[in-house]
Amino acid sequence: MRKALISVLLLVFTLFGLAACSQEEKAEGGTTKENQTESSSADGNEEEGPVAIVNGKELSREDFDQQLSNAEQQYESRGIDMEGQEDQVHQSVVDEMIGMELLQQEAENEGFEASQEEIDQRYEEFTSQFESKESQEEAFEETGLDEETVRDELESSIMINKYVDEAIEEVEVSEEEIEEQYDAMSEEQGEDAPGYDEAREQIEQQLISQKESDQVNELIDSLRDEADIEVMI
Repeated sequence: MRKALISVLLLVFTLFGLAACSQEEKAEGGTTKENQTESSSADGNEEEGPVAIVNGKELSREDFDQQLSNAEQQYESRGIDMEGQEDQVHQSVVDEMIGMELLQQEAENEGFEASQEEIDQRYEEFTSQFESKESQEEAFEETGLDEETVRDELESSIMINKYVDEAIEEVEVSEEEIEEQYDAMSEEQGEDAPGYDEAREQIEQQLISQKESDQVNELIDSLRDEADIEVMI
């Protein structure tokens, strides 16, 4: 089993982001997804139909709009100004959707499956983030989610995780790499930098995650080279 959670890379965590952002917006009086959709329509963004077709499978514009909304909220929460970068953000979201679809298709082709027990466990983990059943229902309503949709996404993520875990190599990080990363961090943070022993484990996990992410991206690129893909944005 990989030391880092490969599932962080996968589509299902968009659900966590959507639900979390929904609750934050409600608490802060922010704009809901429905309001954002209305705003987009007012700006003339009324395109219909799939945003891409991957080996004959259509990727819906509704899913794209959800993920784009989540990405925009994440950028905003980090204080990143997206003005003038809308096209790049749109393309990034579509590329992520295509990548996840390619991984899912290949996982299915390779015969990977998710058991009901695994799905139930992931669903329990997902819903445990909410303070109450009522807050979960409110978040689901705000983001257009329901139990069936969440379980479907969780099933997909489990299958993809199993496939990716088999397809990529075990990652190793040397002490020298950790020290180099620590030195760079210390130079940037100055006196505020934690001690090496305190920061070592976190740095190691970050490096492992980055190397795994690079391998997954290479895997997606190889699948994309062999795929029939049409993008419509």
